[in-house]
Amino acid sequence: MKPTKPLSLALLSGALLIPATSLQAGPRFAGGDVTVQGTLSVTDSSRVSPNADAGSDTIFGFTPAIYYTRESNRMNMEANLSLPMRRYDENDYLDSDSLSFGLSGEIPFGAGPKLSGNWGVSFFDGVQESYLTNRTLDSETFSANAYADYVLQRRLSFRARTSYSDRSSSGIDTSFSNANTTTLFAAGLHARELIRGRIGLYAEYQIQDRKTDRGLINQAVDDTDDGLNFGITGQILPERLFPKLDADLSFGFTSTSASDRVSSRPGAGRSNRLTLNGSLAYPANAKTNVALTYSRNLSVTDDDQTVEQSQINLSVDYTPRQKLTFITSVGMQSNDFIYDLESRNDDVLTANFSTRYSIRSNWTASLSYNYRDSESNLELSNYDSSQLTLSTTISY
Repeated sequence: MKPTKPLSLALLSGALLIPATSLQAGPRFAGGDVTVQGTLSVTDSSRVSPNADAGSDTIFGFTPAIYYTRESNRMNMEANLSLPMRRYDENDYLDSDSLSFGLSGEIPFGAGPKLSGNWGVSFFDGVQESYLTNRTLDSETFSANAYADYVLQRRLSFRARTSYSDRSSSGIDTSFSNANTTTLFAAGLHARELIRGRIGLYAEYQIQDRKTDRGLINQAVDDTDDGLNFGITGQILPERLFPKLDADLSFGFTSTSASDRVSSRPGAGRSNRLTLNGSLAYPANAKTNVALTYSRNLSVTDDDQTVEQSQINLSVDYTPRQKLTFITSVGMQSNDFIYDLESRNDDVLTANFSTRYSIRSNWTASLSYNYRDSESNLELSNYDSSQLTLSTTISY
């Protein structure tokens, strides 16, 4: 007999609070530190899938993970491997065993007087929510990226970045499958401390190529975008008021070329648009960090639709005591499906709160609440949802 939802929640909540024995630091391997970690969680969710028709459920999770960190004069490297497992109290068709892997590194300036950079690769195979398609999907994603900065003069450097993403998805409760790839390359110049010794400027040329296995040129997926981006970095607000502000703001004009190849697409003719990206980070005091991020770019959904996304997010990280941390964030997002025959627009409000407490050096407990309110002219995307999660993590 399956226990009721309140009973299941009470039983697992009690298990999360059982004291753990103190564990020793992890072993060393190949000059680095290895950490083995296990996370147990229970989530009370008002919607099991990101759509208006989904019902509520209780989700039980367990995630074993291995982390590897190596720091040296020539290269810093991190790797992680985790196996998220989720079990649903009622909607067991959504039960999943996933795999997530990541490897990243950086070359500090110490490796050479002029060259710095970072790189990363990641892989995910499993079940995840897709808010733009309003489905829970079985997805497989591989991505890689690299960035390099070479100092030409004391205040001038050449920088380049590249990324690649290969994604395939299939529906769990609906029959559809697809695959698409995205390749990006950008290069330009960055002048540091150009204005008043605090503000830097940069300009770069960017080209991005998107392809789908369906050949959806009319949906603007099989596109090549190119254009110029301009940015500003450093102390852009008065230093006497914001002495530690760190900024990276950019805007650009991007041109899409697919419409030159297919005149039947809506809005035929070369399409130009404004792109925005930026972040402001400010340590208000020794215990509080504030960050503001925003972006306006094109995105391709898991079912091959082109979406112009605009989003802004404000987050506050507060640590009143060494063992206790609070994180709060509020965000606004607009999703415009610009090439759909029937126009769709989502205006989304998100609010998240979480707190983490270190019971011991290797044992933490966390509580989080996530809220999402989506207002849309598409009925399936017009809903609100909330999730309350209690979890505990043990590391050794």
